[in-house]
Amino acid sequence: MHDYKRYKAHLNELEQQLAGAYHRQLVLITGSPAWCYEILNSLIDENNTLVVSKQCAIKNSYWPTRTHQILGQEFAHAVYDGFSGFHPDKLAALAGTVKAGGILFLLLPELDDLGSWQDPALSTVQSHGQSIDYSIFNQRFATIIKPLPAFHFSEKNGCISNNASYVMHNKIDYEPQQNCIEQIVKVANGRANRPLLINADRGRGKSAALGLAAAKLTDKKVIICSTQFKATHSSFKHLAQELSLQYNAEHKQLANLHYVAPDALLNTLPECDLLLVDEAAAIPVPLLLQMLAHYPRIVFASTLVGYEGNGRGYTIRFSNYIKAHYKASKVVTLDEPLRFAKHDPLEQHIRSLLALDAQYQETNSNKSQIPKHSEVTQQQLVTDEALLCQVVALLALAHYQSSVNDLRQLLDAPSQRIFISKIDKQLVGVCLIAIEGGLSEELTEQVINGERRPQGHLMAQTLAQLSFNSDFLTHLSARVVRIAIDPSSHNCGLGKALLSYSESQVKEQCTWFGASFGATAQLLKFWQSLGFNAVKLGYQRDKSTAEHATLVVKSLNAPQQSLQSLIKQFQYELFYSLLSHFKSLEWQLVSTLLRSFNDEVIASDTLRLFTQQLSSNRFTISPTLWRLISQNPVIITRIAANQQQLLIQTVLQHHTDEQLIKNFNLSGKKQLEQQFKNTTNILAKQLSS
Repeated sequence: MHDYKRYKAHLNELEQQLAGAYHRQLVLITGSPAWCYEILNSLIDENNTLVVSKQCAIKNSYWPTRTHQILGQEFAHAVYDGFSGFHPDKLAALAGTVKAGGILFLLLPELDDLGSWQDPALSTVQSHGQSIDYSIFNQRFATIIKPLPAFHFSEKNGCISNNASYVMHNKIDYEPQQNCIEQIVKVANGRANRPLLINADRGRGKSAALGLAAAKLTDKKVIICSTQFKATHSSFKHLAQELSLQYNAEHKQLANLHYVAPDALLNTLPECDLLLVDEAAAIPVPLLLQMLAHYPRIVFASTLVGYEGNGRGYTIRFSNYIKAHYKASKVVTLDEPLRFAKHDPLEQHIRSLLALDAQYQETNSNKSQIPKHSEVTQQQLVTDEALLCQVVALLALAHYQSSVNDLRQLLDAPSQRIFISKIDKQLVGVCLIAIEGGLSEELTEQVINGERRPQGHLMAQTLAQLSFNSDFLTHLSARVVRIAIDPSSHNCGLGKALLSYSESQVKEQCTWFGASFGATAQLLKFWQSLGFNAVKLGYQRDKSTAEHATLVVKSLNAPQQSLQSLIKQFQYELFYSLLSHFKSLEWQLVSTLLRSFNDEVIASDTLRLFTQQLSSNRFTISPTLWRLISQNPVIITRIAANQQQLLIQTVLQHHTDEQLIKNFNLSGKKQLEQQFKNTTNILAKQLSS
């Protein structure tokens, strides 16, 4: 029988220390679910405590389906019930809601049992037909948390205190935030085209600074833009406090500050004196560039260690673009925490436990050296924390959208194989591959008929449904989930070398090898150079990249004919869709897709008709040109880039005369007609040579 009064006394002492230090702390409660719930109910105050749990055994329990439902709120204390499923993104987001002086209670089984515990969240990382008996992610979590300076209440071992000593009477340094506010005001009042980038970790007062700056610009119309309206509440709240106004969390306008969603902003382009873009890393970069082009006074604010899926790739790549194209731009980084004092224990614990502060060290190695490729297991990664952190950091660096859950996926997904490249013992490349397929004939038939969508077989399902060929589901295939290369080693052939090595390692096991990614002409050329062919292009643009997802595949152990019909089918679909879904598809990407298709012999009557119509107008010859290009797509690559663009946008995508005149900076329809005629004559010469 445990003495709960003793636990309560420890907690009261901790709360006093935290209040004086302006810090927050983690309290771990481990044991059976019943014991953990009982002790927790005896410790927590129902008021102003957020309890994230599926269990009604805890007072006021609540289980958010999405992480953003937790963000933007503040509580005196918070509880995360690990027995409801250990989801890293929810834990990290919950930690961000705890106010200074508060405690995050974490409920789990005893740490020695954590690896073998059947965590309900494991179902999110396992593919259909597989099971996980042991969680390497949970094993690492137990190892990392044991020595951390925090309270641990254990059913088995009683009260274990590694509690740190606290510096009392900490002060919050508001000077960096004040400097940031001044920089925002300068953007509004200064010269045009001097964008400001604000980067900050959570709790640094970034969103508050936007609202406080708006309060100093009451004579200006200010628009604040963010993917989630809820994320702007802090800005509106601080504006209201500064101007002594009533604040209503439902209203999207207050005084001079107006909220507009990103899509609505770019569709209507409302006028304003200053545009504030909060959580910019969550907005597709092409959309940010459109905002940048239209609004001469703009501020981009982003979270560096984010919980809503922000990759460090945004911070580096977008910052580099701004610096290269706007010499007078500025970057402000807010390091000083404002919601709590420096060296906050809870923040440090969460970062260590979830590898959120993993930083990739770019190599200075000789690029001419031959890299060493190898496969590493998940167990090898968990026993080499330094390598694990480098892998996590490099993957995050290479992708705009990364998630706190990526670490769990990396360590626990049973269908995953991990390949790495090193130069001088330094990590320079990572390739994650998921093994798919191997399903039963019965399930395969249900998938092809659209009745089932088994988890974790994305490429295999897509290929089977496109082709109605069950082999794609019954045989094994390898899908590249992510590939990341050291930024300083780009364009050195490392990516090709790592992919070739990975292919050689999965070749005996798998029949097909493929990948899905946001299609750009440059990226598609890379995959084509390795023998991959595009077989599908998504109709909708991806929310994170504003690109169409493409699926590329190559045969490893199957006759090439198994893919040829798919490639031909995609060719027909693409030509049809260029007139509808893909009417605005970038012409460079269209050209790259066309060069991968097999040519047919051009029918003699088509060629003769094309030659006879050379002197005709654009509208007469265009149908014949369409037949010519659809029969022999590669012919379009024989002419210059601007001529390819003209034929693609005129004949294949049916752009309006107004669009074409604008695209080519022409004086009018007469010049457009002449340019089109010149292009068809050049094409005719190429065909006759």
